Amino acid sequence: MLSLPFILSVISTVTSGLFAALVLRRWWQKRRDGHPAPHLLAWGIGMVMYFVGTLAQVVLTLTWSPLFFAFWYWCGALMTAAWLGQGTVYLLWRRGNVARNLQMALILVGVMTLPWTLFLTEFNEAAWKPGADMTQLYRDHVDENGVVQPGIMAGESRGTVRFFSPIMNVWGTIALVGGAIYSAYLFRRKQILRNRMIGNWLIALGGLMPALGGALIRLGDPSFKYTGEMLGAVLLFAGFLLATQAADELREQRRAPAVS
Repeated sequence: MLSLPFILSVISTVTSGLFAALVLRRWWQKRRDGHPAPHLLAWGIGMVMYFVGTLAQVVLTLTWSPLFFAFWYWCGALMTAAWLGQGTVYLLWRRGNVARNLQMALILVGVMTLPWTLFLTEFNEAAWKPGADMTQLYRDHVDENGVVQPGIMAGESRGTVRFFSPIMNVWGTIALVGGAIYSAYLFRRKQILRNRMIGNWLIALGGLMPALGGALIRLGDPSFKYTGEMLGAVLLFAGFLLATQAADELREQRRAPAVS
């Protein structure tokens, strides 16, 4: 069942999974060395959410699973962008307890919405079909005959998890993309660490790709969703590698003994 959504979802899953493992490994090494890096932990959680959401898409293309559908919606619509944005807030806003307070609010929303999504949201299993394109089937849609068909989440009211979706995604995207653009601007203005500047531009572009796909879905065009998701994972990964490689090289230069 090698449809384009399936292939793109597999690429997104592999990329985001490798990225999540790399970030969490880097966070653990820094923590073990006595250098807490909450921004890396937040980014790692965000990429785990990215991985789970895209993995759920792969599974839902092959078979119906209310568990994977719940995780697909919860990770994609609520958690991924917010946690990635939280990592950027930790990196750039180090004064006071602002970042920590925002994280507590994020955890609270996650704890509130996950049980609701898993156990209290009604799913219309009849709307699913093999090779499902979840961007078209998860809500009410018009079929090829012009007839409105109920979606998988047709029974969901706006007062439940759907209420938090635009808030979490807009906030997370603004924090991630805005923070990356701001960092790139600083490196550009100071004419230093060109790789970190390019890496931040890639991170900003990567953060915009899934957001663009989601915006187009709300406008009635779901065609870019899977492509935007795949490009987002690849660009975020490439940007992170560039930025962290530059930081590591600078750190090694500072540690190297002077040659006389």
